[in-house]
Amino acid sequence: MNQRYVLLAFLLILLALCTAAYLIGRALLPAATPGPASRVPWTPPGITATVETNPSPTAAAGRPSTTSPTRAPTATAAGVATPRGLAGGSPTPTDWPTPIDTPTVTPTATLPAAYRYEPAGAVRHSSGDCPGIYILGTVTDRQGRPLADVRLKLTDEYGNTDVKTTKSVANDVGRYDFPIFGPARRFYLSIIGAQGEPLSPTVEIPHGLDPVAQATCHHVNWKER
Repeated sequence: MNQRYVLLAFLLILLALCTAAYLIGRALLPAATPGPASRVPWTPPGITATVETNPSPTAAAGRPSTTSPTRAPTATAAGVATPRGLAGGSPTPTDWPTPIDTPTVTPTATLPAAYRYEPAGAVRHSSGDCPGIYILGTVTDRQGRPLADVRLKLTDEYGNTDVKTTKSVANDVGRYDFPIFGPARRFYLSIIGAQGEPLSPTVEIPHGLDPVAQATCHHVNWKER
């Protein structure tokens, strides 16, 4: 009989201890679990998080803080040097020499006998109908047939010169094109012989200058006299 009372008393004591442990655990659990305000926000890799320093008491209460946040420094792109010239990258203005005085020969009915070619019309300026920024055109004979391997010289007002020949491949025979880069300036185009002698008058082509400042394609066609 006494053993039954002892076992009952032991079970009551064990039940009381379990109840006390449960209540104590419930009381301590909120303090041990971090709230939303104490969690560190996740930042994507490669981006510096903006962290507010010394937040004021008003910010903790849900009101906006007047303390300026500490922001990540702004990256500055490093400059890239580019080559100069008619077929290179854009040079800085200080890289260009002083413009030279290159006279333009205006085509007339009394061209010198040495001139084998003449412009087939006025220079045409446009945008979007060539693959980039170009001076381009065709060279034809008296019957309007395209001529291959005709040499053309392009010089800008700073003395930079490029020489190309009209194409000889199918569908492009008689065509030429000069890709141009760099600042706005004037170009001078002519047809030359094998020794560099002029075979045409010189045509002036403004690029990036009024009244055709927006044009990216400059068309100059030539014909045999």
